Amino acid sequence: MKKKVCHISTAHPENDGRILFKQCSSISKAGYEVSLIVTADKEKIINGVKIIPLSKNNNRIYRMFYKTREAYNKAVDVDADIYHFHDPELIPLGKKLKKIGKKVIYDVHEDMPKQILSKKYLGSMKIRKLISKAFNKYEKNNSKGFDSIVTTQDEFKEKFLDYHNNIVVVKNFAMKDIIDETVPIIINEAKGKFIIIYIGSITKIRGIKEMINSTESFKGKVELWVIGGWETEELFKECTQLAGYKYTRYFGKLPISELYKYVKAADLGMSILHPTPNYKEAIPTKVFEYMACELPVILSDFPFWARLFGDIGTYVNPLDLDEIIRTIEYYRTNKEIINAKGKENRRVFENKFCWDTEEAKLIKLYDSISKN
Repeated sequence: MKKKVCHISTAHPENDGRILFKQCSSISKAGYEVSLIVTADKEKIINGVKIIPLSKNNNRIYRMFYKTREAYNKAVDVDADIYHFHDPELIPLGKKLKKIGKKVIYDVHEDMPKQILSKKYLGSMKIRKLISKAFNKYEKNNSKGFDSIVTTQDEFKEKFLDYHNNIVVVKNFAMKDIIDETVPIIINEAKGKFIIIYIGSITKIRGIKEMINSTESFKGKVELWVIGGWETEELFKECTQLAGYKYTRYFGKLPISELYKYVKAADLGMSILHPTPNYKEAIPTKVFEYMACELPVILSDFPFWARLFGDIGTYVNPLDLDEIIRTIEYYRTNKEIINAKGKENRRVFENKFCWDTEEAKLIKLYDSISKN
């Protein structure tokens, strides 16, 4: 009989790349019966994974209290052997599952204490520091009771070392097979133009305004393609008023099966996150996807990123618009450099940043937990 696995998220979308298309799909292929409890419109099967829908109310307060209770009740109904949850707000849910004798994995996607420091809606920096410190203690103390902790990078693992002895780093690398099966899209109106692409959450501190403004000086020779969800409707409206927005194409939020059509049709990837405490030592996972699609990349000039990625593109001050424009012009006028760098980035991706190696680590963890 197949072992049953249940992944749970109240904060991530149904088609999240890491949760559904990487982790859940990989575990399903390895022979486990996999369910995913997540916000969705209806029950369905995707890649062999059963989607169990949660209500669509994503108000933060509702999510933390009522949606967590809804997720717990559905998790109990699944009666899985192993539960794997993906949001810090679900720590109480994980503890309740442990109390009824279940195996539980806590997946740490972000350095939440550092992320809290960037959340201005929480109040002054003094208040944010207090909340960050309190959450850091809460997260580490409560991690002790889970069967394993999965993190997305080595730096996150280090903070749990004194609290847990079964921590596995499963990095959010790109999936070679899906990318290789994808054919680039053709957009007739964009023919002959130099295409920059950005994929991911669309926020001020991820550099959306700088990216849009950078296209304006090229007067139609350069287009920015944007794929992802906007932080707020207000930010979207602000950006549509920028001079460079007329050279921007927004394609919405796309499933991973559609996403790479656009990335493969572009000339240059962008990842110019602002220098916030959370971002300076975070791994920008979309960069792996740019590399896999043979694109050079313009990146923020963070020392940690330079050590991780090396010579995959050009590092710029993400707040210096003139430097960003000069770098775009350098690539726009040097097609041979784009081609050479793109091929080299693909080689580095295959050797260092491919999901296959991480999939093996995840399956090994599941096999170990299911045997104990």
